[in-house]
Amino acid sequence: MRRTKEIALVAAGILIGTVVGAPDATAALSAEPSTNRFFVDGVETKLEAYLINGSNYVKLRDVGEVVDFNVYWHEEDRTVQIEPDKPYTGVAPEDDPLDENMDIRLEIVRLANEERKKAGLRELPVNDALMDAAQDCSEQGFTDHDPKYDCETAVAYGYEYGFLSNLAILLNASDDDTAARAVNCWIGSPNHYKTMMDPKADAIGVGVAVIGNTTYCFMLVGDSTSFNPYA
Repeated sequence: MRRTKEIALVAAGILIGTVVGAPDATAALSAEPSTNRFFVDGVETKLEAYLINGSNYVKLRDVGEVVDFNVYWHEEDRTVQIEPDKPYTGVAPEDDPLDENMDIRLEIVRLANEERKKAGLRELPVNDALMDAAQDCSEQGFTDHDPKYDCETAVAYGYEYGFLSNLAILLNASDDDTAARAVNCWIGSPNHYKTMMDPKADAIGVGVAVIGNTTYCFMLVGDSTSFNPYA
């Protein structure tokens, strides 16, 4: 907490210097290298700084590097991002592919639980390990089930129990209709419906991957009382 406050104060000081030191619109700016010394935790630190109208100006990324908080340019948003609780890298973090299409995946969970409630069955809570495993499986672009891969993947992501799985392959699906189309496919297939409505199930995970014009939807319905042969 103390470190976060110190970083906030450093950033605030830079902003204040910008405002307080701003000249009149008609005045010319005068900038020259600063001869002031900078210290971090009592240790002198070299920083490139410029003196402009009596105020010291340093690069925010240099402050991030010496104080050790992350700051980077986000190209898509065209913004400067500051992460006070993460170490300095100077680059934007890569998106985690296991988090892709999360809105669609959670909508599939919601629709599946609606069907279960209609039948008097309990709703299934989302299990993070099953969510990651299902997303991994969906990204393989399988056109049929691969039980060995499914089981080994679930174990790799931390789910060591047994489960049932559903796969739906949709052509030219949009973000708005993917969830409904996938669940309706499973409702219309007796075996897939049976999987989704398993009364012994106590967890769920869903993956959705778009490859070309094909969307692969994968559902894992977990049962913590059953056995995974690859665990």
